[in-house]
Amino acid sequence: MSILLPSNPSYIQDDPVGRPSMLQRLTRGGVGKPKKSKTKSGNNAQPLHLKPIGRLDMMTEGLMIFTNDGQYARQLELPTNKLWRTYRARVHGRLTEGKLRAMRKGLTVRVNDNNNMFGGNGNKGKNGGGGGEDKKASGEVVNTGRLMKYKGIKVSIERKNLSHGRGRGGGGGTNTWLRITCTEGKNRQLRRILDALGLDVTRLIRVSYGDYDLNTIPPGMAVEVPCKGFEGMSKQGRLFARSSSKK
Repeated sequence: MSILLPSNPSYIQDDPVGRPSMLQRLTRGGVGKPKKSKTKSGNNAQPLHLKPIGRLDMMTEGLMIFTNDGQYARQLELPTNKLWRTYRARVHGRLTEGKLRAMRKGLTVRVNDNNNMFGGNGNKGKNGGGGGEDKKASGEVVNTGRLMKYKGIKVSIERKNLSHGRGRGGGGGTNTWLRITCTEGKNRQLRRILDALGLDVTRLIRVSYGDYDLNTIPPGMAVEVPCKGFEGMSKQGRLFARSSSKK
């Protein structure tokens, strides 16, 4: 069994301030509850244990998939299986051809896991990427954290809107909607990549995961769908042909 749920920002299992988690919302709506048994021995059915496939961070919206098959969930999450994850990202800042090429080629970003977007004592980047920077007592900024290598992602521009607000570095900027597809599911991957290129992520929505698509399902609605066999999925494998120059 698979369940599609277009989500608003929330935690999947445990919310640190006590708000209903994604799994709690599903259970309250009747998803995962055992069906009444018609046997003479009574209702011995156990509640379904739902497992999320491909988590989203707190500030990311869009498609969530839950399944009661742990092996199936692992198969879809394994990086070696190269399942496509597609997002729509609204970014603010100066987007150049050079930055698009860097995303398609892949890049290495310095991250600091001690600094996170939901709290912590360190400095953090605007998009929760950690920033990879710290300050000495003298005020000197030094690079900290570890280097994280990200593979190339497929990215295209959906539309641009001129903005008269103040972007990073001062002056006006542009709000751009990007369509991004990747085959990795590293923590805050897209936010860190875009932040490293000087782009502020103002909205991030996952629209598909493998052959599961968000389509027009309203936010907050859970839809039960048949499992799609991994071997038959079309949205997997290499993002670019071997001969592609990733321009």
